[in-house]
Amino acid sequence: MILNKVKIDKIIFKGFGLGTYEGKKVFIPFTYPGDIVDAEVLSEKKDYYKALPKTFHKYGVDRIEIDCPVFKQCGGCNSLDIDYQKQCDFKKEVIEDIFPSYKSKITNTIPSPNQYFYRNKVFFPVTDKDGMITYGMFKNLSHSVVSASSCRLVDSFLLDIAQEVCNHLNNVKETAYNERSKKGNIRHIGLRVNSENEVMVIIVTNKSKLAFTNTLVKTLRDRFPQVVAIIQNINKSDSNRILGNHDKMLYGEPYFIDNISKKKYKIHYQSFFQVNRKLTEIIYKQIKDDISNSSIVMDAYSGVSTIGLYIADKAKSVISVESNEWACQDAKYNIELNGASNIQVLNSKLEDKFKQIINDFKVDTIVFDPPRKGLDSKIRRLIKESTISKIIYLSCNPTTQKRDVDDFIIDGFNIEKIIPFDMFPNTYHVENYIVLQR
Repeated sequence: MILNKVKIDKIIFKGFGLGTYEGKKVFIPFTYPGDIVDAEVLSEKKDYYKALPKTFHKYGVDRIEIDCPVFKQCGGCNSLDIDYQKQCDFKKEVIEDIFPSYKSKITNTIPSPNQYFYRNKVFFPVTDKDGMITYGMFKNLSHSVVSASSCRLVDSFLLDIAQEVCNHLNNVKETAYNERSKKGNIRHIGLRVNSENEVMVIIVTNKSKLAFTNTLVKTLRDRFPQVVAIIQNINKSDSNRILGNHDKMLYGEPYFIDNISKKKYKIHYQSFFQVNRKLTEIIYKQIKDDISNSSIVMDAYSGVSTIGLYIADKAKSVISVESNEWACQDAKYNIELNGASNIQVLNSKLEDKFKQIINDFKVDTIVFDPPRKGLDSKIRRLIKESTISKIIYLSCNPTTQKRDVDDFIIDGFNIEKIIPFDMFPNTYHVENYIVLQR
């Protein structure tokens, strides 16, 4: 079914242009306000369509020439075809749409220092193409893999490493895992790179066995001396999780040292670490600016204590709370590595020790950088009942952030500022930063 001459009125979260057709909303990717487009329906619900653009009658936003052969097929980027400043402008509009009552508090989007090649971590799904394993990215709105011989988000030398891994796998007759048949072995090829251009290579398999690993190690080390670790991660589950719980070290250690500004961090290959290092430094400087010298800060869901360590030399003291035991061990290592003396690490679920931490340490400020699902209702209730006066809330999902912030406002907090940060240029993702005070 074709929807004729749909006018796009605005852009919304997740990168869709929003228009109407015969009274129903239409969500169309790769469109922008002012576009007039014929669109092919992918799915229809009672009050909306999802569709793909087919023919443009008018462009509301100028398009620019791009050099990516799989743009609009690959799901990695969705806005490569417009000027970068325009991307940032649209991300501000998305935040204004989610927080309409606080437009005056919302700043312009802070751009990334690098529009391209900014990712320090990537996991490429693999597929069987003409009998050969090839890596790529998932096709837009699907789990089919689009081969990627080039990528505007990842440095080319990382792609060279991924290709060399594929060459080895093909030489030894390994097979790509098929999600439908549940057959095959190789699921993903992961790459993490630190500020010194040292690389960890992670090969995710469905089976415990991986063929000729000694040959693989020698090949990668001979061609790419910057490779400091090669890990086989074993994931036998049927879920969408990339990494499993078991691994084999083929070479090196399962971690390396990375840094943000002058702070150093031991990063395990499974650890969370922001993918855009330079923009992360800008965000962390903002957090430091928004705490006082007398602040006693809780770094909630702290991971390896990246935020806590960064702000520790300004805050009076910091308590990092993390439920993952190995992340806490790394955090303690990082504290020693940086010579910090005013930060403690607590291995606990936040809700289990929240009241005790608040009472024992007299916490007045809490910093959140939670998963996409946002904060549990129990945590929101505990904050309501606490003496915390300031919340700094960083989120990659502003819709769940809005739900949480609404509760905080009901509980007497006021929004001081909202700052969108472009952590993920050329995509619809936005990292939204909010400071609340009561």
